[in-house]
Amino acid sequence: MPQRHTSRHSALIGDAPIAFTAEAECLPLADESGRTLGDAWTFAYVKDAAPEDRPVLFLFNGGPGCSSLWLHLGGLGPWRAAVPRELDAAPVAKDTLEPSPDTLLAVADLVFVDPIETGFGRLADGVEPAAISGAGRDAALTAQLVRSWLERHDRLESPVYLLGESYGTIRAALTATDLLTADEPVAVAGVAMLGQCLNAQETTQRPGNPVGFVAALPLLAATAWYYGKGAHAALSLDEVVRQAHAFAVREYASALLTGEMPDALVERLAGFTGLGVAELRARRLRVDKEEFRTLLLADRGLVLGLTDARYTLPAPPPGAVEPRVDATSVRLDPVFYAAARRLFAEHLGIPRECRYRVARPAHERWNYLEDAAALRFGGSTMPSPFALFDYPAHLAALLRANARARLFFGTGHFDTLTTVGSLEHLLAQYGLPAERVSESRYPAGHMMYTDPGSLTKLSDDLGAFVRGGDGSEGK
Repeated sequence: MPQRHTSRHSALIGDAPIAFTAEAECLPLADESGRTLGDAWTFAYVKDAAPEDRPVLFLFNGGPGCSSLWLHLGGLGPWRAAVPRELDAAPVAKDTLEPSPDTLLAVADLVFVDPIETGFGRLADGVEPAAISGAGRDAALTAQLVRSWLERHDRLESPVYLLGESYGTIRAALTATDLLTADEPVAVAGVAMLGQCLNAQETTQRPGNPVGFVAALPLLAATAWYYGKGAHAALSLDEVVRQAHAFAVREYASALLTGEMPDALVERLAGFTGLGVAELRARRLRVDKEEFRTLLLADRGLVLGLTDARYTLPAPPPGAVEPRVDATSVRLDPVFYAAARRLFAEHLGIPRECRYRVARPAHERWNYLEDAAALRFGGSTMPSPFALFDYPAHLAALLRANARARLFFGTGHFDTLTTVGSLEHLLAQYGLPAERVSESRYPAGHMMYTDPGSLTKLSDDLGAFVRGGDGSEGK
C-alpha cells in the first residue's frame, strides 16, 4: 500500500467556499532505542493558500485501541457519516457519506490520528502488542507522531491544539506535557476533551466509594427526564441536571457517607432517578449506572444504549443466553464503517482492498499507570490498591508551564460512560484555573453526531475555543 495519498477538494462552509488538500499519510513510530514499533496513519485536511501560523488541530478517539473513525466522520471533518435522525431507525447502511456543514476546517487545519494497530496502521514484524499498550508509551508515541507531522509539513510555528475523546482525553493530557518537556519540545496552545475520563479512578462506581454514585446522578436524572420518568417533567433538561447535581453533592453524598436513609431523601432520589422507593432502599441508595440501563424501562421491556441512553432495544427474554448487542452501536457502527470505506476509496484514493481496522482489543492488557505516578511507588508498575492515576495533574502542569494554554470540555447529557457528573467532580477537585477553562453540555450521548443541533453547537464552541486561544482568528 502506498505510504501517502494526496488529493484536492473544496467545501462550502457557511457561504464561503474553501479549497483544501487532503492527505492520508503513514508515519513510522519508534521506541527510545530507535526500533520501529509500527505504522500510525494520519488523515490531514489543510486549507490551501493559508498562512503558516494557521492553527493545527490533532484529533483522536479513545478505547484505548480505537481508530479516529468516530471523530473523523462525526461531523468535525469535511465529510460525515449520514447518521439516521430517528433514534429507533433500523440498522441500515445506505447513502452513508455526505459533506459536513459543521466541519472545523474554517478555523483550523485538521489532522485525524489513527494509532498503531488501528485503521491502516500495523505493528512492525516481531513487535508484541505490549510494546504499545500503556498510557505512558501511548502518549510518547502520540507526541512523536504530532512532532513528526509538524516537522514534515513545516508547521512547527503553527499554534497546536489537541482534541481527545473518551480515553483520548487521557491521551491528550499526557501527550500535551510529553510534547512540552521533550528534548525537541512543542508548545500546545489548547487541549479539548469530549467525554472526559481523566478522573475515572474516583468516579467509576465501586463498592465503598460514594463519589462514583454521586457523579452518576445527573446522568440518571437526565435519562429519567427524557423518558418521562421521575418528578421533574416540568423542568428543562439543563435545569433537571443542575438540580440533580446540587442534590447529589449535598444531601445524597451525606446519606451515602452516613448510611442514613430518611424518607424525604429517598423520595427525592426517586424523583430524580425514576426508580421506586423500595428499589432504592434495597440498593442502599446506590444505583449502578450499568444496571440502570436495564432498570429504568423494564416496565416497557427495553434496555438503554451503552454510550447514548436515548437508544433502546427490546430486552432479551429472562434466562436467554444471547450475544450482547448494544442499542447505540448496532444503529451507528454499520453506518460509520460504510461511510469510511466510501471516503477512503472515492475521495482519498486509497484502494478498496486495503483493510481498515476500526478498533483492536487493548483494554485487557493496557497499563494505565503512567510514568510520573509509577515513580511515586519506587518505579513499580505492578497493580496495587495504592496505585495513583492522577491524569488531571498533566493538565495542571500544562497550564502552569504555558500561561496562554487553555482547556475545553464537552459532555453529552445522555452519555452513560463519561458523565457530566464526572466533569463536575473534576472541576471541583483539581484546582484548574477557571478563567482558562471552558465547558459545554449537549443533549446528546458520548458523541454529538446523533443530534444536529448539538453537533452545530459543538463546532461553534470548538471554533471559538481555537480562535480565542492564540489570536489567530482562525485564519
